[in-house]
Amino acid sequence: MYVSSILSTIDHVIQKNKIIFILFAFWVIVGGILLTLYSRETLFFAINDIHSPFLDKLMTVMSGFGRGDCIPIVLCSLIIVEGLRRAHYIFTALSFGIVLPSIILLIKKFYGCPRPLVEFGLSRVHTVPWLDNAFYNSFPSGHTIGAFGFFMLLSFYLPNKQKLWSVLFFALALGCGISRLYLGQHYFKDIYVGSLIGVMVSTVLFIVAELLFGHRKSHKRKHSS
Repeated sequence: MYVSSILSTIDHVIQKNKIIFILFAFWVIVGGILLTLYSRETLFFAINDIHSPFLDKLMTVMSGFGRGDCIPIVLCSLIIVEGLRRAHYIFTALSFGIVLPSIILLIKKFYGCPRPLVEFGLSRVHTVPWLDNAFYNSFPSGHTIGAFGFFMLLSFYLPNKQKLWSVLFFALALGCGISRLYLGQHYFKDIYVGSLIGVMVSTVLFIVAELLFGHRKSHKRKHSS
């Protein structure tokens, strides 16, 4: 009975958010193919070698969408939205703010992989002077985990008539990941795996919230009718 409820909830979440799940599935397939066909050096410099003053500023902004010190503030501030002032969102937002940083910290400390700057050096890797460079704990990309997790969560809470905004959310999340290569801070594999982790964590937390609080909403509807 409980297994049936979980499977039904998973199906419901996927059906309501087809757009972003389809986009993400396409990214997973294409990204997986690229990782299989090309070396990490080739994939890294395919992005890092293309730079300009305009892109320096744009990619800095895009990278900011995955900042761990900004996402919790935005999630908390969204409570002022009337439709989000409920236990379902509060539970998901708080859980996200606790679980995601913990996962990022644990995985990074476990692997401790060197970043592109260690392997290729400052003379070859393009960076920007206004951002601090990192040299270790490359895998996975924390910014990409945060961006994909954050925008996936926002997409889940969009009203049905506004689900097309998911396209923009996905583009911003992917843009954040690409910016990490452009800024010389990560390899393609780092952002690829980071996107998987971010989406999985957000999806699991949202499904748990649906199981805990979603049935109350449906029960009230039945009772009022």
